[in-house]
Amino acid sequence: MSKAAQTQPRHHITLWNLVFMTTALFMTMLNMPLMAQTGMKILFFNTAVVFCYILPIALISAELATGWPKHGVYTWVQEAFGTPIGFMAIFLQWFQSIFAMVATVAYTTATLAFVFDRPDDESPWLMFAGTIIIYWGATLANFRGTRVAKRISSYCLLAGTIFPSLLMITLGLLYVTGPARPVIDVSITTANVIPSLAETSTLFLFLSCLFGFLGMEASAGHATEVQNVRRTYPIAILIATSIGFSISLLGGLTIAMILPANEISNTLGVLQTYTVLLAHYGVLDLLPIAAILIAIGAAGQVSTWIAGPVKSLAVAGRDGMLPRFLQSSNSHDMPVPLMLVQATIATLIATAFVLHPNTNEVFLYVASTAVLLYSLMYLLLYSTAIRLRYKYPNVPRAYKVPFGNWGIWVLGSIGFSISLIAFIIGLRPPNQPDLLASTYLSIIIPGVCLTLSVPLILWKIRRTSWKSGKQTKKPRPTP
Repeated sequence: MSKAAQTQPRHHITLWNLVFMTTALFMTMLNMPLMAQTGMKILFFNTAVVFCYILPIALISAELATGWPKHGVYTWVQEAFGTPIGFMAIFLQWFQSIFAMVATVAYTTATLAFVFDRPDDESPWLMFAGTIIIYWGATLANFRGTRVAKRISSYCLLAGTIFPSLLMITLGLLYVTGPARPVIDVSITTANVIPSLAETSTLFLFLSCLFGFLGMEASAGHATEVQNVRRTYPIAILIATSIGFSISLLGGLTIAMILPANEISNTLGVLQTYTVLLAHYGVLDLLPIAAILIAIGAAGQVSTWIAGPVKSLAVAGRDGMLPRFLQSSNSHDMPVPLMLVQATIATLIATAFVLHPNTNEVFLYVASTAVLLYSLMYLLLYSTAIRLRYKYPNVPRAYKVPFGNWGIWVLGSIGFSISLIAFIIGLRPPNQPDLLASTYLSIIIPGVCLTLSVPLILWKIRRTSWKSGKQTKKPRPTP
């Protein structure tokens, strides 16, 4: 590492920096249209997400981050199951982020198109070009390090996600309590709120609720730069999840009450809602401003993810899991070769918008692959939490999951089960007329299998010369 990198202050991420970075990792207006398509069942799904996903991952990641405050998922799984499995975990987290951010960039591109002539979202070359420009632009911006990334995430989250979300929710509430009425039945009845297991399409949309909260633990990759991480991280996770859950639920419910489910676009649902609201209040000329703000928020999330898991992957690389030419970092301690690799992969994924005639379907393919890969990573993560509680019971943890070993077993089992269920649901194609099950599975399954094979192949062909002289692992604590 260069002298410039060595002289940088290490612990420059404060509590609110971490709150904004964590929130920016998982909170987006992208998932609100998908959530809205579940109607009033959004209440059931979001409640299930709180108890089956948010609580387990928030509490467990807080324990792991305060016990092993270095390099996030890679260090945690490595301590539990060894370097190869740790590498598999961080590889899954990193690789899914590329799929997830391509979906986010597609959403950003469709949003920006509204600024010009408001086309529909069926322009493949526009989606491809927008993905390349935004993803590569965010990659180049992040070459300047975490200091730049935390500013981008904070400003973009506030201006491009929280503000337009709260504005849409407020205008929507005034709209449906005035002359207009909700387009859905808002009665709180069992039939209206509880989904049927026979409703394949509704169960598939449950993944959209999970998609809206995936990644909150990824900020642990910056743990070595956080001030007083053992105290700061649990508080930041609590605040971030509270903000993200509240706004996402109210935003999805707002869209559901204004737009009929069969008219909600996966990528333009938020702007469709804004169109109705601004037209109702006679200020439709403000729509381009709303579109720009929303695009800024999505671009900020892309930037945050680009600078996140890749740093932990670089640590795994220095432990001998990647060739030496992929291990180097610039003067800002950013792994530039790996960042260029992930931008190249994103470019290849984006070609799907050109090769497939329906951009809405491409969006579903890409988002579903991200959820499937992340579900597999979470299976490893929850198993890790339980194993480390027994393997290293005496390691100091500033925060521990309540109720001792019973608590870690209950939360770990719930999280493991919901991740497995999410994976199984993700393998069932949505019930859409134009989307054949065979086509869906022929795209999704090979993508998942190929991703799993890459870290296994790298482990098989690794060389002693790949291991860096720099130590990235602390000595193992005494059990």
